[in-house]
Amino acid sequence: MEQADVRGRLVVMRMSRSIADRMRYRLHGVLGVVLLHTAGRHELRVRRRCGVWRYGELTGHALVMPRARQRMFQWRLRRCARRATVADLAELLDYGWRERLVAGWLIACGSRGELRPRIAQDMSDPRPHGYLYPYCVALACLGTERDARILSDYLIMSLASAEEDERHCQPEAMGALLYLDGSLGTHYAEAILVAGGPWVRWPGASSVSLEEQRRDAASLVAFARGADPGVRARLARSGSTSFAGDLPASRSAGTAAID
Repeated sequence: MEQADVRGRLVVMRMSRSIADRMRYRLHGVLGVVLLHTAGRHELRVRRRCGVWRYGELTGHALVMPRARQRMFQWRLRRCARRATVADLAELLDYGWRERLVAGWLIACGSRGELRPRIAQDMSDPRPHGYLYPYCVALACLGTERDARILSDYLIMSLASAEEDERHCQPEAMGALLYLDGSLGTHYAEAILVAGGPWVRWPGASSVSLEEQRRDAASLVAFARGADPGVRARLARSGSTSFAGDLPASRSAGTAAID
């Protein structure tokens, strides 16, 4: 009897411990959900207000949509750009590569010059936190001489490094600078393209078509301003299926490590 009683007590103790462990696990799970919700709900609201999920493919499919559908897409994008607050856009730039891509386009479409100091700060960092491609479109659309100087300073700094870094965007920056020089009548690109200058010494220069980069920058600016970027017609004429202004696959694959 005594042995059976001891076994019974042990069983009860094990059951009690098991129940307590399960309750503790459930309590931690509930607290985790609550804390996650509390910490993440602001970010979710920012992403929703700025259309991160809707506009995450801006450098791809949207540029080659049929024109009627593209007009509606551009209208919604520009409306979202006007409604987004400066605080929302500044936060979005810190979240990840998709969010930075969308934020760059919203800055471009809304001509949000208030974010210019943040762009200049990020582009002056030799090893930036996130990739810089969206800033090129934004600066080209803001379209002032100050924006051209930001691009010029960035190129002089980034071209001097022989180290390859997917976060940098020298070809896109050069295309945007060439576009701005043509629009403003400035000559910032000349000092970079001069014989023996930073562009010529940069290892990747030989594989870049400057005219294509300038043309693609013009197409992206046209798209951001609600006009026909001409990409669909250009691809149809050339029989090509790719656009040089697209986000390269190597970047999209490597952004998880970058951001």
